[in-house]
Amino acid sequence: MSLLMPLDLSKTNTMKKTMLMFALFISGITSHAQTSAADKINTLVKEMEAEFNANKMMKVSAYYLDSALIMGGGMNITGRAGIDNYWGALQDKSASWKLETDKIEDHGQVIIQRGRSYLSSASGMKSNVRFILIWKKTGDTYRILYDSFTRL
Repeated sequence: MSLLMPLDLSKTNTMKKTMLMFALFISGITSHAQTSAADKINTLVKEMEAEFNANKMMKVSAYYLDSALIMGGGMNITGRAGIDNYWGALQDKSASWKLETDKIEDHGQVIIQRGRSYLSSASGMKSNVRFILIWKKTGDTYRILYDSFTRL
């Protein structure tokens, strides 16, 4: 009696093909989810930039959660009133804003976005910074939970 049994290669090949198809299917789902989240963040950033450039600072402020934190440039601003005051101070300053995204990381309920911000006003004020935004999923969209920036 032999301990070695003949190997049925057709079943082994079928199993390998099934596992490969499953792996490709799962990676496709993950890739699509990441792309969708990145697309959503990019859309929100463009909307926020457009609201700023249209001088609608309270609409910009609305992209932040009520419990959000803005930290940078020696500031530590928390809560809805502080965030509204921060953006409201830029009302009617004839300022323009451009945001560039360097990287977006999807962590499910939280998205981390790294990028650069270029803000300038008619009076000659300029603020060029690197930023990290942490977006939190709320319903079917995202809002900013943490906004941290440092000079370029």
